[in-house]
Amino acid sequence: MAVFGAAVLVALAVTCGLIWSRSRRLSKEMRDIPGTMGWPVVGETFSFISGFSSPAGILSFMRDRQKRFGKVFKTYVLGRMTVFMTGREAAKILLSGKDGVVSLNLFYTGKQVLGPTSLLTTNGDEHKKLRRLIGEPLSIDALKKHFDFINDLAVQTLDTWLDRRVLVLEEASSVIINLFTLKVIANMLISLEPEGEEQEKFRANFKIISSSFASLPLKIPGTAFHRGLKKARNRMYAMLDSVIARRRDGGEVRNDFLQTLLRKHAKDGAAADEDDGGGGGDRDADKLTDAQLKDNILTLLVAGHDTTTAGLTWLIKFLGENPEALQKLRVMNETLRRATILPWFSRKAAQDFSIDGYEIKKGTSVNLDVVSIHHDPSVFADPYKFDPNRFDGTLKPYSFLGFGSGPRMCPGMSLARLEICVFIHHLVCRYSTPAGSQEIKQQELLRGKVTRNSYFSGKCDKEQQPRSIAQIFRSLKHDHSRAVTRNGTIQEATQQQQLRKGQGQWNNNQVAKPIRVTKKHYARQQWPSHAKPHMID
Repeated sequence: MAVFGAAVLVALAVTCGLIWSRSRRLSKEMRDIPGTMGWPVVGETFSFISGFSSPAGILSFMRDRQKRFGKVFKTYVLGRMTVFMTGREAAKILLSGKDGVVSLNLFYTGKQVLGPTSLLTTNGDEHKKLRRLIGEPLSIDALKKHFDFINDLAVQTLDTWLDRRVLVLEEASSVIINLFTLKVIANMLISLEPEGEEQEKFRANFKIISSSFASLPLKIPGTAFHRGLKKARNRMYAMLDSVIARRRDGGEVRNDFLQTLLRKHAKDGAAADEDDGGGGGDRDADKLTDAQLKDNILTLLVAGHDTTTAGLTWLIKFLGENPEALQKLRVMNETLRRATILPWFSRKAAQDFSIDGYEIKKGTSVNLDVVSIHHDPSVFADPYKFDPNRFDGTLKPYSFLGFGSGPRMCPGMSLARLEICVFIHHLVCRYSTPAGSQEIKQQELLRGKVTRNSYFSGKCDKEQQPRSIAQIFRSLKHDHSRAVTRNGTIQEATQQQQLRKGQGQWNNNQVAKPIRVTKKHYARQQWPSHAKPHMID
């Protein structure tokens, strides 16, 4: 056993040394780019992790180096030489997808866990095909069939807070909100029931898989990476194999994401057989294999759970610390700006390119520093202040990246908004934030600033229920497509249908201005003249 352990350590040391040596050579090729490679082998990894884990978040690490080196700097973190850059111009280059300058650059653990056919591990035409096929079941119109489940689960979840003092950043994020978002995404994807033995097994495997993303990439029995990749992931895929087989055989039919894809492929295949005399034609290229279905269901589980949980938790926290915002509820974008759930986007240079006078070589890892963009005082005045009103006007392009941008913009954006809107609607209707909660100090932030662990308490008002889906979608201000309804159904409005005749340029104030909806307005379809929604037949 001792010999085996020593061999593993030697192999690990040799691997790290080779990676470090390669990174040093790449660093010398880009010697004009300022920065530091830190200590041998580990680089600045410890400082990076320390900054990421601090109350101030990764912003402290970024700001310190930006002051020393500028908006573009190089460093060595997490086993690779990386060029960090920030600013709207950098965002445009890295996220627009123009001219194939960069490609996605997941870490090794992410690639291994999510699989080779995941939406997050593919590029080019394959990525476009997957995004097109997966995007349809995640559209606003497709999500309407999941509204009742999300709404009922939100009410049940919040009932557990009855007559209790709930500390948001402790209990809510680790237990209550975590379970809510996981149950929602699992039910939407494969109709997994929110309670029962199968749900318990699913949650246990998912927890192990999630922990493997931040582990050392060692496929050795006993390591977190091995438990996630070889055990929990295999058990998860075995469960999905069983579900997919029942669906393909027709033994089980559900109204969910998986069924939508299988039904669509069956229709396309039948149409192609008729057109091609039974040959199948090019339509077969649109069919997803079982491996593709499993990889992308797991991808959506991970992406649809972790980020939504974090966003919802921070939103509740900011509402507790800023009670005046409760009267507006135009806070989703501002929460995503202040919290910046995904602090950077990682890419790899697919070809040589230049930025701010620096030449970036092909193959270089490049990270877009999103948190600095979201706290740029030239775009957001007093950037550390929580102020939803800053989204009333038109923002500069690439200044807000809460859901990303370009061809890799978050495909589950509409689902995340729906979950958060529903949960927050019930929260503010059923519970209150005691005035004294602002005196609860949690920990110090950068430059002596203090954050507070806000809490909600109060008694549940069982009669306070949403009147329609429209009220839920309008309860939060956003700058994407407005949901409008007729008889309780969601319609997706286009830019021309959302803007009143003669208004001209699209901006947040016109598209997303809050509407005070009453029963009288609903009954007679009477809307405020400044924001009357246009219906789609």
